[in-house]
Amino acid sequence: MLKFHGQPSAAFVALTSSFALGSIAATPAVLAAEGAREQPAGLEEIVVTARKREENVQDTPVSMVAVSSEALAERSMSSFKDLTSIAPNFELNGGIANGGGSAAQLFIRGVGQDDYAFPNDPGVGLYIDGVYIARSAGSDFNLIDLDRVEVLRGPQGTLYGRNTIGGAVKIITKKPDGTFGGAASVTVGSYNRIDLDGMLQFPITDTLSGKLVIGSRDRDGLGKNLHGDELGETNQMTARAALRFKPSDTLEIMWLGDYLHQRQAGPAGSMVYFQANGATEGLINPVVAPGVAAELGLQPPYDTFGPGWVKTVDDCGHCVYNSGGNIETRDWADIWGTSVTVDWALSDAVDFKSITAYRNNSIDIRRVSDHTPFNIVQVNNPEDTSQFTQEFQFVGRSFNDKLDWVSGLFYQEEKGESILFAPLVPGTYELIGLDLTAFINTEYKGSSYAVFGEGTWHFTDKFGMTLGGRFTRDEKKYTYAMSRPDSGTILLPPTTQKNSWSEFLPKLGFEYRQTDDILWYSNLARGYKSGGYNARDLSGNPPQPYDPEFINSFELGVKTSWADRRLIANAAIFYNDYKDIQLLTVTDLGGGNVQTNITNAAKARIIGGELELTALPIPELQLSVNMGTIDSKYKEVGAAAQANGINIDSILANAPKFGLNASATYTLGLASGSNLAFRLDAAHRTSQFRDAKNNPPLQAEAYTLLNARISWKGMDDKLEVAVFGTNLTDELYITNGVEVLGLGYEEAYYNRPREWGASINYKF
Repeated sequence: MLKFHGQPSAAFVALTSSFALGSIAATPAVLAAEGAREQPAGLEEIVVTARKREENVQDTPVSMVAVSSEALAERSMSSFKDLTSIAPNFELNGGIANGGGSAAQLFIRGVGQDDYAFPNDPGVGLYIDGVYIARSAGSDFNLIDLDRVEVLRGPQGTLYGRNTIGGAVKIITKKPDGTFGGAASVTVGSYNRIDLDGMLQFPITDTLSGKLVIGSRDRDGLGKNLHGDELGETNQMTARAALRFKPSDTLEIMWLGDYLHQRQAGPAGSMVYFQANGATEGLINPVVAPGVAAELGLQPPYDTFGPGWVKTVDDCGHCVYNSGGNIETRDWADIWGTSVTVDWALSDAVDFKSITAYRNNSIDIRRVSDHTPFNIVQVNNPEDTSQFTQEFQFVGRSFNDKLDWVSGLFYQEEKGESILFAPLVPGTYELIGLDLTAFINTEYKGSSYAVFGEGTWHFTDKFGMTLGGRFTRDEKKYTYAMSRPDSGTILLPPTTQKNSWSEFLPKLGFEYRQTDDILWYSNLARGYKSGGYNARDLSGNPPQPYDPEFINSFELGVKTSWADRRLIANAAIFYNDYKDIQLLTVTDLGGGNVQTNITNAAKARIIGGELELTALPIPELQLSVNMGTIDSKYKEVGAAAQANGINIDSILANAPKFGLNASATYTLGLASGSNLAFRLDAAHRTSQFRDAKNNPPLQAEAYTLLNARISWKGMDDKLEVAVFGTNLTDELYITNGVEVLGLGYEEAYYNRPREWGASINYKF
């Protein structure tokens, strides 16, 4: 039961736009002989499951990035949101602050999701050990005891289904290996940071082994509000358990369970723009402001609702982390899940997999949107969602290995309920009889069914063709009720709407292996994100549904290895035809009411690409440079979107024109057998907008982040000591924001500032 608790040069961009990044971000490890096939020293190989079967990332004809757990540690990454700097054309932010600190907003190649609310689906699919995570709220995971992270670019509809229209992100944890051992780590740093992680794995019988993983994250806030809450703080505890039963070489059964407990005060942000509209300040300043100013002892210009509360990075730097809100904020989450995966080799040529999973998210969010002590827009939003998923996969080879194929069935059932309590301009009902407070109850039920198949026919050892398709049917039922509790007015009694959508998603691909080290590929694919409902309709009318959006994508790429894998160069270009785009805007209803709307408002084309270069010039030195570019342009904009300020010259949100990631790692061997590693990472993004209207106050200016790390490892690799710094140039930029000009303001949230840390890691 849900409970309510209170710019580079033009020539350079033109050059890089003809390429696309596609495959590996590895550690500087040098490979030794492996089995009977002796490999020369070179860059680490990573095995991925992008096509539902294990294969080397360089042999996978998909534009992707794969990052090993060692590479994540070398980048000083401990949280899922740290992955925002993993590669160009991949943006990962906190999303609309109503979703809390556990919400993650993912965009790949300019395609994603603006609003976290549960009638709305993400545009980039997130998977944990093969389990689809339906909600962006509750998708921030601590990166403890991982095997790797895979980022698949472009629509993945055939194998991964709906809501992977932009791409997919896969997180794969390490399995128990049947031995006894463990690891422990402590990290301390800025803002009184203390991170504690522990892992223990153990054999139970000859065929059964287990693992326990526990981690905590504790860090002071970046700023405060007038209530004294620590905004931007971290207070999380994570636990994960696994059991692996392997009675034979042909059968493996894995049980996984995970839990996240979060109690935080909310993200750090402030009012970034004020625009007098005569109505809001005309009501607040003579009626509400005098009492608040007297109570808090506020002096001009802070004794009235106005531009005095505006804070920008250019004006005051870190002061943007401080909010003027004066109520207790809340960012609470309890998220857990469990799954059983069965891997069974039916024969030498056919494997069967079953993934059965259940997940539950409970979040409780409270904040002040206007960031002033007058609390014009409060948001109190507890929400519960749960999901059950079942997937069956068959993976095999036929016709003397000329055909590699995958087929399967997928089912998902989801339920959700939420309360949105929004006291707009509180106190006005008592003073003048005007009730603007909204109390909204919603319930959601959804189901999805799919059958899919994909096969690659190898005409020769060098040339192959892939043909695939997926049929999906989505059904949603949404119940919405709205009242104004101060006056007892019922604007809308519980009203239920039902909608369903069916879609076939085809794929056609070709691959050509020019040599053992050069793979060319092309993919033509269709992506689909299901329809939904406007979750915050304050008009008193039933919330309007909107239809699915689609992408038809063409991609051409190449993956190459040179000089015995001492150099990897991967590239691709893509063209996306984006239709029925679900755009989020804020509409002024008049009389002090605003609401967010999502409509199928536009068509666009997106052209771009990425280029990846990774080199090991000497065994001690690894260098990498990854570049990406996006050129987005609307082809059509509907009347509703134009009325809300989106026009044909607008550009897509969260789609910087150019991005670059570069790193250098030098490992120095010491006489004792230990080693020192020096690492430098840089990430650059050109300016981008955080909303569809391209509001200048919500524009993230171009930035360059610089991180550094020095680590020492003992000769047996059991002990590691490291010191590191992140965002060394102390760049501040907007990660997200909301325009509420109907009430006279815009709000924004920001990245983390310069920080330092030190860690000790021990394996046994």
